[in-house]
Amino acid sequence: MIHLRLATPDDDATLRALLRSNPMPGWVSMAMTREPSFFAGAGHFGREWVVLGHAAEDVGEKKDARRTGIGEAGEAVGMYVCTEQPLHWNGVQTQVGYLGGLRINPRYRHRLRLLKIGYASIPHFTAECKAALWYTAIASENRTARRLLEAGLRGLPRYRPLNELVTLALPKARGRRHGAWRRAMPGELENLCRFHNQQAGRYQFSPVIDPVRAEATGAVFYCIDGNAGPSAVMALWNQQAYKQAMACAYRLPLNALLPLYNGYARLAKRIVLPPPGKALDQTFLAFLAVSETCEDEFPMLIEDALALCPTAVMSLGLHAGHRWLDPVLKRFRPTAYRTWIYTVAFDDVVQHCACITLPDGRPAQPEVAVL
Repeated sequence: MIHLRLATPDDDATLRALLRSNPMPGWVSMAMTREPSFFAGAGHFGREWVVLGHAAEDVGEKKDARRTGIGEAGEAVGMYVCTEQPLHWNGVQTQVGYLGGLRINPRYRHRLRLLKIGYASIPHFTAECKAALWYTAIASENRTARRLLEAGLRGLPRYRPLNELVTLALPKARGRRHGAWRRAMPGELENLCRFHNQQAGRYQFSPVIDPVRAEATGAVFYCIDGNAGPSAVMALWNQQAYKQAMACAYRLPLNALLPLYNGYARLAKRIVLPPPGKALDQTFLAFLAVSETCEDEFPMLIEDALALCPTAVMSLGLHAGHRWLDPVLKRFRPTAYRTWIYTVAFDDVVQHCACITLPDGRPAQPEVAVL
């Protein structure tokens, strides 16, 4: 048996250790860490519930725990994070739950019973969450997890894939200042947020922002002026003070050739990859919204944003069918990381809840900076 409870600041070191020891698979395995404090990275876009699981011995069931073989006294089994976010669904602003931060101690992986226990606890720990619809993102290369969750096994929620999301890491070296973006003034945030939300409604799970929420992120907002208001909005959001993408290991042959590759990358203006154990020096291009009048200028807008970016890398997410994706791939030679976006239904809520309808065909494009 395991004991599940809401995590507290006293669990900070345990939570950070679980994040470090559970990298996401790929040609480079990446761990999404929260250093030096897990809770310093909480609540920047929505309310969070962090649930931590321990071996049953942690609550005085020592003999039973030994018989089940679950673990030793006090050992952390795993964790997950649920976040209530203001997002768009079928063009309507609504509260949506995001299921993320699922990390399992390597000693307890591949135990379906533990997964079922964890999923069954979500409605209990998030009883105050107003979300009727939930979603999550799973690395495209994590085929084992995707097959398991798409199988419709009894005791697990229903996962429905929508589409792939491509996270692009763009090298600042390919930036060029065009003077298109200007820094937004505090008094402009209300109009900028309104414009952003109008444009973002074209995508599923895109963020809904207001001036209070925008300022709370700590991101720096920029805009482009149009004839009757803004024609484009973006924010540069550097989260490295509390959230990092740390490289853990590279596949062959890159792991042996990393110094040679990085020498080439500097000359070719590509991403210089961090050595294992180091974080990617990145800023998110977040809350990007562009009117139809500016869409043809998108590559120039990205060049201009790169020139403003304070770090070596600028990351943004586009759905796999986006008209901008191919031009960005060809022009900026980014490093790309693919994830699948899923709806998660604990009780077939997508089909049967009166306030939530099935997806209407809009592509899913959540903000990668808040995943």
